[in-house]
Amino acid sequence: MQGTAKSIVLIKANKLRLTESRYEADQPHDVLVKTIATTITPGLDRLLLTNKPVSRKVINYPIMLGSEMIGQVTHTGPEASTVKPGDFVYTFLGDRWSGVEPYYGCHAETVATRETNVVSLNRPPIHRDLLTGLLAYVISAIEKVTLTPSSKVLILGLGSVGLMVSEYLHSLGITSIDALETFGIRGQLSHAENIAIDIQDFNEDFEDHYDLIIETTGRILLLEKAVRLLAHGATFLLMGNYEVLAYDYRLLQHKEPVLVTSSITRMAHLEKALELLNKEAIDSEKFFTNVFNVDQFELAYRIALDSKEAIKTVISWV
Repeated sequence: MQGTAKSIVLIKANKLRLTESRYEADQPHDVLVKTIATTITPGLDRLLLTNKPVSRKVINYPIMLGSEMIGQVTHTGPEASTVKPGDFVYTFLGDRWSGVEPYYGCHAETVATRETNVVSLNRPPIHRDLLTGLLAYVISAIEKVTLTPSSKVLILGLGSVGLMVSEYLHSLGITSIDALETFGIRGQLSHAENIAIDIQDFNEDFEDHYDLIIETTGRILLLEKAVRLLAHGATFLLMGNYEVLAYDYRLLQHKEPVLVTSSITRMAHLEKALELLNKEAIDSEKFFTNVFNVDQFELAYRIALDSKEAIKTVISWV
């Protein structure tokens, strides 16, 4: 299975282009998926657009972004067993591109990948399925910390990750949730009770208060500013995309915090996320703020990265 597909490619820093990319899906477990829709992930994409790696993986242009896609399988390799042509799937990685480095690689009208990179929906897709990866990322992170119904949680940032954290914690019965968020409209969408625009707005009544502080903005230095709010020996959970993970431990050590990182999402998390979305345990409607045709991709990215109202920006490929 070889061919070309219209795709959104980052040809160099700050230069996105709609172009044709070549795929080669010649392995026995490979599949081809016809794309229905993808989303923009602002925290990750903003760093990659400005040539700032978010992992040990070096950026070698051109690269293809896109880690959240729903589509329909059109072809499968002879040994593919989990999906078949006609199945609707959620896809989180396209790794069969030639001449383009896949930084998840799903922003294309057809995506070639291994069958292990897709999750069968077992029905026609709806827009909430695009949240599968985001919710799975949150599930993976929250399972790494200890929480009880009485836990006091502070979320730093209510972008798509922070807002989903709020939704998932609420579904678990955790109600003591506060947040730090610059844009008031995002606070209104969340389950947070006390919402501050600036970290200093949390006065002395909130000092030594929180059992868990979750950092979702990618601004690692917020830990130093938020540590006065953390209970002694409590936990920082890092869920942002970080250019450089550097902070002054001397400003944290008097609280002896537990520092937890989370970046890996497994198939079990994706399957659990789909289950929760199917049960409508998560209010998914609030996440979708903009939809653009693929020909408007530049506008879509501008809105996704710069608009205070934007949470999830969808690109339609049909």
